[in-house]
Amino acid sequence: MAGPIDSRPASERYTQKRLEKLLADAELNATRDWDRNFITDMQSRYKSYGMGIHISTLQKHHLERIAAIEE
Repeated sequence: MAGPIDSRPASERYTQKRLEKLLADAELNATRDWDRNFITDMQSRYKSYGMGIHISTLQKHHLERIAAIEE
């Protein structure tokens, strides 16, 4: 059985401006089908829930990887 997922509201991980930039950059950089589907889903959830969407540590990793953001 897997351990608990570290999922927190986007507002605890990013500012609104930062998240919007990540989503925009990721949309431009997504080349693989999986990446495009992932970003489309993240954008849809953001449009529905705004900064209240929950983002897991793994989702954060993928979003930043696709957006090519180096932390």
